[in-house]
Amino acid sequence: MTIKNYDERACEIVTEEGVFAVDKDVLDKFDPSKHEHGVAACGCCGCCFDGDCCNDSDCGRCEGKHCDKTCRENSENHECAFCHLAFDANEKCHDEILADLKELKSELAD
Repeated sequence: MTIKNYDERACEIVTEEGVFAVDKDVLDKFDPSKHEHGVAACGCCGCCFDGDCCNDSDCGRCEGKHCDKTCRENSENHECAFCHLAFDANEKCHDEILADLKELKSELAD
């Protein structure tokens, strides 16, 4: 795997489904064995993925999170690998991103 850096805190993975950004801090804390589809690795609610935020602190979906302070990569117009991993319904894309994140985590640890 060739690691391409966006900047000091983010790099990219390239899959058949597209190019996705990976926040290195989130990757460092990410445990692929505990990943649950539908749950963001970064702890965000997913509004950053689909842009559907009601800005209501009582919303069960947003759970009082400040959606403007969620995914840094999506805010910078990079498609975030972790958001796709959690919220994209395409199983092939999901499996490919998960495999690439495991490989990247191993490469960066070396």
